[in-house]
Amino acid sequence: MRLKLTWMVMLFFTALQLSFAQEKTVKGTVKDASGVELPGVAVQIKGEQRGTETDFDGNYSLQVAPGKILVFSYLGMKNVEKTVGNSNTINVVMEEDTHQLGEVVVTGAMGLQRKPKELSYSVSSVKSKDLTAANSANTATAMIGKVSGLQINVVNNGVSPSTRVVLRGNRSLLNNNQALIVVDGFPAQRGVLDRINPEDIEETTVLKGANASALYGSEAANGVLIITTKKGRSKLNVTLNSTLEMEEVSYMPQFQDQFGSGGFPDGTKVGLENVAWGPRFDGELIDASEKYKNGDVWMIPYSPIKDNHRSFFSKGLTFRNGVTISAGDDKSDLLFSVDFIKKNGVVPKDEYGRNNVRLNAGRKLGKFEFKGNFSFYNSNTNIVSSVAGKQGRPIYWNVINTPLHIPIKQMKNWKDGYYTRKEVSFYRFYENPYYLIDNERDESKYNEFTFIGDVKYNFTNWLSATYRAGYTFDNYVFKRKKAAYTMAFIVPDAYHNADTYEASTSDQISISNRFNSDFILSLDKNIGEFFNLQANLGHNVRMDNSNSISVSGDNLIVPDFYNVSTRAGELGGGQSTGNYRKIGVFADVTLGIKKWLFLNASARNDWSSSLSADNRSYFYPGGGVSVVLSDAIPQLVTDNGLSYLKLSGNITQSGNDPSPYVNQGVFAAASGFPYGSIAGLTQSSREVSTDLRPEFTLAKEAGLEFGLFKNRVTGNITLYQTNTYDQIIPVNISYASGASSILTNLGELENKGIEVDLNATLLKATDFKWDVGVNYSGYTSKVLELSPGVEELSIGGYADASIVAKKGAAYPQIKVSAYERDDMGRVIVDDTGDPVKSSEMKYAGKTTPDYVVGLNSSIAYKNFKLYVTADYRAGSVFYNNLAAGMEFTGLSPHSVTAGRKPFVFPNSSYSDGKGGYIANTDRLTSNGGNAFWDKYSDVKENYVYDGSFIKIREISLSYDFNTDVLKKIGINNLSMAVYARNPFMFRPKDNVLTDPEFNYSTGNIIGIGTDGQTPPTRLYGFKLTANF
Repeated sequence: MRLKLTWMVMLFFTALQLSFAQEKTVKGTVKDASGVELPGVAVQIKGEQRGTETDFDGNYSLQVAPGKILVFSYLGMKNVEKTVGNSNTINVVMEEDTHQLGEVVVTGAMGLQRKPKELSYSVSSVKSKDLTAANSANTATAMIGKVSGLQINVVNNGVSPSTRVVLRGNRSLLNNNQALIVVDGFPAQRGVLDRINPEDIEETTVLKGANASALYGSEAANGVLIITTKKGRSKLNVTLNSTLEMEEVSYMPQFQDQFGSGGFPDGTKVGLENVAWGPRFDGELIDASEKYKNGDVWMIPYSPIKDNHRSFFSKGLTFRNGVTISAGDDKSDLLFSVDFIKKNGVVPKDEYGRNNVRLNAGRKLGKFEFKGNFSFYNSNTNIVSSVAGKQGRPIYWNVINTPLHIPIKQMKNWKDGYYTRKEVSFYRFYENPYYLIDNERDESKYNEFTFIGDVKYNFTNWLSATYRAGYTFDNYVFKRKKAAYTMAFIVPDAYHNADTYEASTSDQISISNRFNSDFILSLDKNIGEFFNLQANLGHNVRMDNSNSISVSGDNLIVPDFYNVSTRAGELGGGQSTGNYRKIGVFADVTLGIKKWLFLNASARNDWSSSLSADNRSYFYPGGGVSVVLSDAIPQLVTDNGLSYLKLSGNITQSGNDPSPYVNQGVFAAASGFPYGSIAGLTQSSREVSTDLRPEFTLAKEAGLEFGLFKNRVTGNITLYQTNTYDQIIPVNISYASGASSILTNLGELENKGIEVDLNATLLKATDFKWDVGVNYSGYTSKVLELSPGVEELSIGGYADASIVAKKGAAYPQIKVSAYERDDMGRVIVDDTGDPVKSSEMKYAGKTTPDYVVGLNSSIAYKNFKLYVTADYRAGSVFYNNLAAGMEFTGLSPHSVTAGRKPFVFPNSSYSDGKGGYIANTDRLTSNGGNAFWDKYSDVKENYVYDGSFIKIREISLSYDFNTDVLKKIGINNLSMAVYARNPFMFRPKDNVLTDPEFNYSTGNIIGIGTDGQTPPTRLYGFKLTANF
């Protein structure tokens, strides 16, 4: 089947290539008025989709028939048209155009082509070359730092990290806040940025506000990223990409290296303890095992091993290869691409494979235009279990808990090594990490198929109708394997009081699909000399369906056969289904007056299945204005000053319906209800208001766009405010009602911000060009109202460190357990000198940054190009659960600051017996070892850190080989690049443990780090690209 498909594709391209037989190759050089070569000039065949662009030296080459017209376009330059005649060489000199900035066409909502000057809201775009400069396989991470208002967090690490994509902060307290991703007009499933091949993307347009919600519906209230994939544009073209990439751990938590393993509570030297509450390291031989049944004991020096924990992690390797075949003419275009990734992670034996296939095609037949694309994504992941061992902890935590004096590398050969324990580590509470790697695995497979088709009919040159339908289907298969083992020690495991653990397995299968269709009637007509009317009227249908089934079995009776049918005992499992439908009608109208004033109005009405029949229909309008002052008042434009000036503003309302079934009371299976093993259902403890409505967001925006010095400096400044009211939140009610809370519409959240994007060509000479882009985003967020009498709403997290919404405070806040303090803020100590834990938790700060700064720099010299991306985030805090765990086990540097002796607690006081407090200078803590630090780790305000950081995200150095030489051997272009991603990070001194960007999940629990994340890594790679 695969061979047939390959031959069919090659046959089609061969036939398409034959249609170019009457064409010839036209070459030339494009320069500006001063004689400087212009790289990146678009060279398009007029009326066709085919074209190319100039290389760094301003050279181009294009297959074109005589009589055709070539259009040369470049930002800041006047377009040039040249007719192809008998000559095979066409050289072009381009002149500057100070008015062109607002004329560049961008892909707007619904894939409609719009000029920036017509838009009343902020739009940014990321081109393909910027997205692929450092060869990230993850589109989301490739966009970090490149657009103001767009905050992307890598929430964990590993072979396939997840990301959280948010535009202009959080609008909803409990519902989804992530931006909508639209691929070729199809609203994609969440997480698509982690799956789509960046090499397939032509351009990503970012609509930051809620303005696109009239065309895309509720999900667009959080902003939209519109992805346009590539298509065939010229003669038969083949591009090959090959990459080799290495990954390494960039830093580990800092460990204290003064004290070794010791038991509770007296600090006795015990070599088998994971906790480091023993005496100081002294280098003496110590038993590293309990007695085996033959009486042997392994003896090693009681000394810390440098980089012991880091040595566990491997050098990760990624192999990536891709092929793109494309072709096109004035009536047809076709593109076929494949991309293959094989990745070995830094955790030994962690593996990830990814395959992307894409087929895009288009055809014009008379007044009809047909477009279609098919994409397939497949991934296979095989990693050590995230809940490994008898305690169900991540492998990272097991590694960290390896005693400092135990050589972790010697555990690797656990099957044959005599002193390396076949089942567990050298200590009682955690297993050998290498044993877990081999015997406890999480395996998953994910497949996604997407089909999108467009049919457009052009009634006239100003009126058309388009029908677009898309369907995506995905299935996810997960399997967890846990092998059986028996403890090798004579003494049973002290923690669980057992020495035998049975094998278990669990399986999950999930499928989901989405159907989306749009019918759009589009009008774009000039009315007289001064007016232009653009209107889009449409109808939308969206349907989502999902089904997930899981089963699990314990006490498997057949070794190494992980099938729930071989269990001994009851079968566990569950099932969930979801069905959702939304129908919408919408309109978007723009009236242009004299080509410098543009008035816009939009409206949409949705009918959602997730709401009751009475509230199923909801309406939301919007409107805006754009004024191009540089066109309205030409006197403002000068050669050495202002080139372009535009003012804009808009106000938009958008609705956001709840998730399916939220508006319905449900029953759940409860353990032991009604009694014993008899199955029964109990009513949910949460009721739902019979008048539940959508959340609504009112968004206001004002913007300024400008160009200076003949558009060598361009920028935009945007102010915005969003108020999301009728938040869908639970409110506590009397238990006498039969429930503990009711879900209803209450509360309001306000966001305000400023966004600045500046781009400049700092230097430009014959063989040299330096472009710099800087973007700034400033945020404030405030909870204006919750339910009457309620001051706080829990979002989630841990019992003593959670994310909350607090009335009148910035959102989101982290709330943690804390100390008692006096009026001067000093910690109150008791008679023993130990700090007193408060019965009340405290608010420790906001967990989203006050501002984010992104920097992009591109320096081109002859055939070399250096590209750098960095970002800076400041003004937030985060809670680090890993720090609390390491303090509890005595592994942290902080736990040895007093030499494990009693000390005066810093900035403390104690009662003077008369209602006042005296500064503590003499009361020592009751203990300097485990007894004290155990209580200390229970107060989570100790582990709230500054979340600021600076990251160098990307560095890439590329070289383009001489095209004249290459074409003699049949190669159009050949380039190579070396690159690094996340090579450097700078963070506050108190954060010695982890990356503050990491997070609890991709949801709304923002600002909590865990011990379940692989340590931060940096990546280095080499990429070779050839074009034929």
